[in-house]
Amino acid sequence: MRTLQLEPAQVRTAADFFETYASHALSSGRADEEEGHASSSIYLLDAASSLRAAGQWAMLFDAQRAARLLTAAAQIWQTLGYGFGTFVLAAVAPRQLDRRNTNDQLRQLAQQYTQGRAVQSIRTQQLPEPMLHPQQQAYLLLACASLWRRFDLEPGLLRIIIDQSPHRRGVAPIGALGTPLRQYWDIARRFLDSSDEESARTVASDLARMAGAYAEAINSAMANERLWFNAAAPVDVGDIDIVAIALVSAGRLGPDLMKSHLRLAEERLDATARIPLELASEMIDDVFPGPATQAAAL
Repeated sequence: MRTLQLEPAQVRTAADFFETYASHALSSGRADEEEGHASSSIYLLDAASSLRAAGQWAMLFDAQRAARLLTAAAQIWQTLGYGFGTFVLAAVAPRQLDRRNTNDQLRQLAQQYTQGRAVQSIRTQQLPEPMLHPQQQAYLLLACASLWRRFDLEPGLLRIIIDQSPHRRGVAPIGALGTPLRQYWDIARRFLDSSDEESARTVASDLARMAGAYAEAINSAMANERLWFNAAAPVDVGDIDIVAIALVSAGRLGPDLMKSHLRLAEERLDATARIPLELASEMIDDVFPGPATQAAAL
């Protein structure tokens, strides 16, 4: 917060406001449904977005609260069929993911790229509408690639998606920083590699580049002092994509290994660019506490 020139009270107020608004959206939406009004998922999306905003502010002062808020947001998104929900749950609360449902999601996505070939494990199912968007496919792919050993997912299906999808070369922006789609595909490919050390180094390097874009966005936002010092600038102060990628990497490659490479990557960055990597390390400590969980989940 000192680097960002933000007062702790401002940051807490922002987190409180978005969490309170999410509760209001949920209660109002449910009340409308009980009164017989037309059912709509708009209030759920509104609540999930507000919980996400609250979570990214909470990362600056309370990792446990941030994880709780992001988990609540992710559960809503996953219920509505968004790959982002599975991705965030894989990052902050992997135990809340259902193994069978995650397998089904992977199979639904893989069947888009089988091109008529017989794949025994795939049953013809329609993708949920949100999953027709390349960005949502990228989030789901990254989540499944990070969990394939722990959930006994089929690496062959992951390879089909990674190697055959046109998105592997995609430049469409994803996340608050507008990261090219292909970078998420590259990280997923790393999770299937045999060298955890090399994968951790490469992913940390990718995150460092994203952190550079984060610093540019923050510095631009700080130029408008009125919005910035009222915690109202249109920018994610705690970038969830960077933190979540670091967390799923820690789950796949090992928390200690990932934190070690994040520290090395930070050395080449200025103070602002280091912020999301430092937040990622703090969240790793919260999600993977104690020596018993310091090895990669196999």
